[in-house]
Amino acid sequence: MMVERTLIQPLLREAKLEKSSGKISYMLSARELSITWGNDPMQWSWKSIPQSRFSEVAELRTTCWLEIRGKINTQILSPNTRYGAYLIMKISNRAYGLNSIPSEVSIEVGNKVCNGMAYLRREDGMQQQMECMFYRNRIEVLRKRVIEGTQRTSNERENGWMEIELGEFFSGEANEEVKMSLMAVKGYQLKGGLVIEGIEVRPKH
Repeated sequence: MMVERTLIQPLLREAKLEKSSGKISYMLSARELSITWGNDPMQWSWKSIPQSRFSEVAELRTTCWLEIRGKINTQILSPNTRYGAYLIMKISNRAYGLNSIPSEVSIEVGNKVCNGMAYLRREDGMQQQMECMFYRNRIEVLRKRVIEGTQRTSNERENGWMEIELGEFFSGEANEEVKMSLMAVKGYQLKGGLVIEGIEVRPKH
């Protein structure tokens, strides 16, 4: 007697409609992202936590090369809408090295690229002074590559997660691929304790 077995596929992405606008927002799980060395158990671990909507999140153990990329097609989003892309994350109690220098964030649509800088945690005055002392040259190089005023810090969400804006783009009538990224790959500063749930793309108001 053959017994049928139903395989439950893990949730890798989630779409929903905003009640106020009727616009589509989209969430890509960490498994849908390209994380450099993400399959190396010495550098990243994959685990389930009750606070996440997805079956797995990625936790950074230790690396000097932090690079997270995601992509989405505008055909699955609402047309003629300005969107923002946000990295959804947590910072564990054992986190280290994430604040040494800012990360580079970018949004690329066609031949249009928007770059910025992002701090993975809120900075206090003393930390900023220490950062300027030890990483002044690297920070100045980063600032010359981005538009003035594009420095970003993480914000806390109502559900306990944190988010940091990677950039924004316009979803028009044509189908285009949107590439989103966060990188902190230079300086060889070891980092750890970052927990990634995914990237959320939602309308900007």
